[in-house]
Amino acid sequence: MPIVEVPSFNTEKPEDHLLEAWELQLIEKGYLVIPNALPAPAIEHFRERIAAMPPSVGYGSNSLVRLFEHGVDFVQLLENEPIITLMERILGPNLHIIALTGHRMFAGNEVDRWHSDEIYVQRPPDLSDDIEYPPIINVFNCHYYLMDVPEELGPTQVVPGSHRACRRPVAEDGDPPLWRGNGPASLTVNAGDCVMYSNQMWHRGAPNQTERTRLSVVPCYARRFVAQRFWPFLNYNLSRDILDQCTPRQRELLGEHQRGSYG
Repeated sequence: MPIVEVPSFNTEKPEDHLLEAWELQLIEKGYLVIPNALPAPAIEHFRERIAAMPPSVGYGSNSLVRLFEHGVDFVQLLENEPIITLMERILGPNLHIIALTGHRMFAGNEVDRWHSDEIYVQRPPDLSDDIEYPPIINVFNCHYYLMDVPEELGPTQVVPGSHRACRRPVAEDGDPPLWRGNGPASLTVNAGDCVMYSNQMWHRGAPNQTERTRLSVVPCYARRFVAQRFWPFLNYNLSRDILDQCTPRQRELLGEHQRGSYG
């Protein structure tokens, strides 16, 4: 792993009343925006890093994968406050990341179709959407935006409450889709804000209507039992060169857990 400069991060833990409010919104609505989640030096640092990075082998130019291979700066981002404390509160202290990606979204290169990343319990096709399912919270995508994202730059859009749908959006839901009468919310943000949402949420990146490229760094935190998505998956081996530069806590966040059930 290359030796790189590491910017300063937020280290102050959030107060309990904030954690309680944030947790409630993530459970009830499925998404949250935390303002000023990254200090200014870190915003500039990662904006330059993401903009200059070569494409990942096997992926399009809009997805940079396994960023922890590119420097301990990306690893240390995983412990940035208040995100890490909130994630530990909801997902448990033995959580890990299942992905750490960079996004470069320019006009015509966005992921602008409505989708959910995962469905854990599938709603039967003949079961009414009026039947309540409890929220199943296993994974959160956390987008640190490295630039201001007004409407014309194509913000993340989510359909509030759709993480409880337990199905993917279909044509009958409309375009844009509605979940129980709720249409999408456009999460316009400032540089350094963090957009968080359940990976079951119906979401997309809105079309980028500018000549600029939308940049973000996206760690995805998950419960311990959720498999990591480090391509090429079964054949992937995280290098000791990376792990030896990390603290024990950072190694655990990357998936080096203590022994437990099943081996």
